[in-house]
Amino acid sequence: MTHPTARPAPPAPPAPPRRGGLAPPAALLAAALLTTAAIVTVLLYRRPPHPPGVAPPAPVLSRYETAAPGNTIDRDCGYSAPLTGRRSLWLFCDSTWKGTRPGLWLGATAATGTAAPGRVPTDLTELPTPRTATTPGSATAAAPGDGPPQALLATPPGLQLPGGAPCHIPGTAYSASWISGAAPLRADGTVLLTYTDVCVHGTSITPQGYGIAAYRPADRTLHGQTRVFTLAGGLPFQLTLGSPVLRDGHLYLYGSACDTWTLGACATGRVTLARVPADPAAWRDPSAYRYWSAAGWTPDASRAQTVVPGAAPAAVHIADYTAAGRGLVLIEQRGLDGRYRLWRAPAPQGPWRPAGRGSVPCSGGTGNDQCRAFIGHPELSTRDALLMSYYNPADRHLTVRAVPW
Repeated sequence: MTHPTARPAPPAPPAPPRRGGLAPPAALLAAALLTTAAIVTVLLYRRPPHPPGVAPPAPVLSRYETAAPGNTIDRDCGYSAPLTGRRSLWLFCDSTWKGTRPGLWLGATAATGTAAPGRVPTDLTELPTPRTATTPGSATAAAPGDGPPQALLATPPGLQLPGGAPCHIPGTAYSASWISGAAPLRADGTVLLTYTDVCVHGTSITPQGYGIAAYRPADRTLHGQTRVFTLAGGLPFQLTLGSPVLRDGHLYLYGSACDTWTLGACATGRVTLARVPADPAAWRDPSAYRYWSAAGWTPDASRAQTVVPGAAPAAVHIADYTAAGRGLVLIEQRGLDGRYRLWRAPAPQGPWRPAGRGSVPCSGGTGNDQCRAFIGHPELSTRDALLMSYYNPADRHLTVRAVPW
């Protein structure tokens, strides 16, 4: 029976904590700490990884260059093509290197590395000389991850000096195969390469062959290498082809020439277009090529007309930037002082329209060693900027810059 006036019973004392247990305030503190730790763990786990490479402008670097102080590579002509797994294949022309394993290769070399839009690669791994059908065991061993460059294409045979002597005089003349473009072929990472066989004699460079091959980085093999056109006295520019673009079941390729030079810059010139069915048997057959003319496609290269009215190219590079929302883009190097123009088109034959101009810091060149190799990189470009590499004699390196669209 309960009485309202009765003295209430005193509350029971709290139970002592069990061995290993915590009193309520400590338990609350522990729970809060555990919750905080869990939140921090989730945030760290969800934080996007730091993108590879560095922001432009910056030099393209390989692991050989970063492996030891004093390791450097002086090379030009840096083409690239996307590979699977957010990687890309890089292709270079003549290279000399210093440091722990000094050397040189007069011709094409290759490297692979990560590819991140808007970033310049700094982790390229130089690739060994590839295996071919005639040299099945030449590249069975992997190259060291931080090793120097190695030959991609062999020295081209049969090139000639004026007068017919072999294009080989130590210290004076040499033969080389220089990459003129690259395009991905299949999802397995195979890349189509185009190249020019040149005889370099003093300050004279004579293109004497246009060739094509397929390279598969996964097993480092070269397939179907063919010199399609050759002429000892020098190929006409309409047959000195590069910048491969695959569209509509065809392989499109471009040639260019400056017709009038003035004060180190091109005043007038032409950009011509060739095409061939996108099939290895066709692109290795000289008779399968056709050239864009006033009357349409013709088998006569001499009738090819410019597809870029108003162009004045010292050199050009064309690539497909559809993934960046820009279609086909042509980079036109104007001369030796770092100036360039951009052109855009919805189709290989045009219509090509001006899309911007600018210049890059470039100095210190003499003779053949001039500002050169203005090349775009679709897999690195973004919707805001074209990433373009070029060779600057002042720092003797390939540099990549971001060019606003």
